[in-house]
Amino acid sequence: MSERVVLAHRTSGFVPYQWTEEAPEGLDDEDVAIACGAQWEGDELVTYDLSGLRLGVASEDDDFLNDND
Repeated sequence: MSERVVLAHRTSGFVPYQWTEEAPEGLDDEDVAIACGAQWEGDELVTYDLSGLRLGVASEDDDFLNDND
């Protein structure tokens, strides 16, 4: 099993969660993290596949559309 990495913690303040230093650069949306395999375990948003999550986040930021012609 891969290493458990905590990406964010739920908060009780105005902001619903706070990103940790382990969250990949460019990750700024909970829905993107979940779409890339992260999950909430109690008050922590975690991933067990950090390299896969980084790849997913990078592809989310890619606004370039491929032309198959």
